[in-house]
Amino acid sequence: MTSREYLLPNDMTEQSRLITIFEKPLHQAGLVACMILVFTLVDKLLPHANNLFEINAGSWIVATAMLLCFVILNSLVALRIEPIVPYWSKSVMIYLGLLAFSYGWCHLLSGKHIDDVGSIRWLWFVLTMVYMIFFAIARTMKGIIDIANKQDEKLRGE
Repeated sequence: MTSREYLLPNDMTEQSRLITIFEKPLHQAGLVACMILVFTLVDKLLPHANNLFEINAGSWIVATAMLLCFVILNSLVALRIEPIVPYWSKSVMIYLGLLAFSYGWCHLLSGKHIDDVGSIRWLWFVLTMVYMIFFAIARTMKGIIDIANKQDEKLRGE
């Protein structure tokens, strides 16, 4: 047995632990909330040329980008989850909580309301719609793949 074969099952165990940790929407939101905290503080420390965005809009932009990360991560994990209804309902509630957390943190950090920093409110609205659409696409793809696998099993006589 080579060293590569010996390490493969251990690597797979590490990967499955990571997947198991992030199967819960609360853990995904925790990761994103930590990223929002860290990246907005880093953004606050960096100098800005405010030619493109409103003054103190950096934390709102960073939070919006991290919310997009949650949307993508949550939609991809949805491909592996069965049953989907409890996962989806928890995910939506946690997403709304993440929006509230992001709003409060960015308002505290920047001192500005969401309407005072440009079109962030519309970005969050669009992001919420994109979340619902991504989730529907992911679940539809999963359903199509499941149907194709069942048809394949029937054709093979299994």
